[in-house]
Amino acid sequence: MGSSGQEKAAAVSAPSEIAQNLKVADENATFKYDESARNIVAQKSVLAYILKSALDEYAEYSVQEIAERFIEGEPELRKIAVHQDHPDREDDIGMMSGDDKVEGKPTADKSQRDGTVYFDIRFTAVLPSDGGLIEILLNLEIQNKDKPGYPIPKRGVYYTSRMISSQRGTIFKDQEYGKIKKVVSIWLCEDTADIRSDTINRYSFMEECLRGDFHEEKTDYDLMTVVVLRLGSKGEKSEDNAIRLLSKMFSTDLSYEDKLDALQNEFKISVSREMSEEVQSMCNLSVGVLNKGKMEQAKSTVYKLHDKGMPCEEIADMVEVDTDTVRKWLAEREEMLVK
Repeated sequence: MGSSGQEKAAAVSAPSEIAQNLKVADENATFKYDESARNIVAQKSVLAYILKSALDEYAEYSVQEIAERFIEGEPELRKIAVHQDHPDREDDIGMMSGDDKVEGKPTADKSQRDGTVYFDIRFTAVLPSDGGLIEILLNLEIQNKDKPGYPIPKRGVYYTSRMISSQRGTIFKDQEYGKIKKVVSIWLCEDTADIRSDTINRYSFMEECLRGDFHEEKTDYDLMTVVVLRLGSKGEKSEDNAIRLLSKMFSTDLSYEDKLDALQNEFKISVSREMSEEVQSMCNLSVGVLNKGKMEQAKSTVYKLHDKGMPCEEIADMVEVDTDTVRKWLAEREEMLVK
């Protein structure tokens, strides 16, 4: 290849390499943000607020009682595989002393490369009932959007089904179905349209007596529950403590100091050094993640308006970017379609 050919190849490959590096940097920033979010939510004190709002069985108890009496062991963060044919993590995750959270932080590389889908947070709790305490298994997922291209409740049902079926061979064997433990999947949705903001929906099994007056014990069929908490713009002023707490932690407007103040004074949570660092990390990363999300949304709008025949100048006014940026995004999409 001549010098002109080499220069041409270099000119083509350099932007692609830069673009790839920027993409990796964006993905790493998003992953680190999500990791910090999980570590904050996995605190027993935060989980206690969520359980109190999500499940009626905890309504009469204080969040301190729930954290100290009903949440057992240590939450597992992105360690258990969702799909049956995928392996669980083999990482040796060490636990910090005390009852706060898992100390070890799973790395991004393995999950990003092997395509395995893990439960965000898995933990065990007990439900107070007339017959004593009943152990249940819980899964908690953090979603950026509540409309990710599929219905969240359906995915929640799939997750609870997997949590039920995975008990075979460990919690029960053969015909020992009476030993099956109740499972709960809770979904926290950050970016939610105003019409769905500050809402909690719960889905569960119910008994219908179609004939006669016989009733099974509720504990024998009430085995799967899905709860969806949608935060959104109204979340920070919500009357529900869990939504308000989570909305403030995920807020891109509140400062690090404001978030710590809310945790300590409004929600009476003693903030450890590790938790403080995770809050700081989320604050540092949230602006970049937010800007990336806004840019992707703007690009999507540009593509749709262009496909409808709107001139670039009008599109630029509509999405509040300059005309050159609109043309650049359209050219990039055209190049991707050609490839």
